[in-house]
Amino acid sequence: MPTPSTDPSQWRALNVMLRLMGIGATFSGVIAFVTVGLGLPPLGGEPPVRNVAGLASGAFLGLLGAGFLLLKPYRPDLGDSGPPLSPFRAIQGRRRWWTGDRVESRGE
Repeated sequence: MPTPSTDPSQWRALNVMLRLMGIGATFSGVIAFVTVGLGLPPLGGEPPVRNVAGLASGAFLGLLGAGFLLLKPYRPDLGDSGPPLSPFRAIQGRRRWWTGDRVESRGE
């Protein structure tokens, strides 16, 4: 198995892309849930038409995006190990949400 790169810019970019994908998927899921699933706003003064497939796919996409937003940042160059997309992976110290860089303690 190849070893992960030690270049920090690659891991920062991965974490930023995961956050952007999470924001986009969550936004798209909410829009699909409301417009396609709930039929809002109603067109032409007719009552809104509910669509079960739109509700399910919008909810799935929104939850998938929320899952990406809740992931811990993955930085093997800072000592992280395990799979990158595991929500149960332990990280060492406090990290920035966007890039996974270590947060420096103030007052020490």
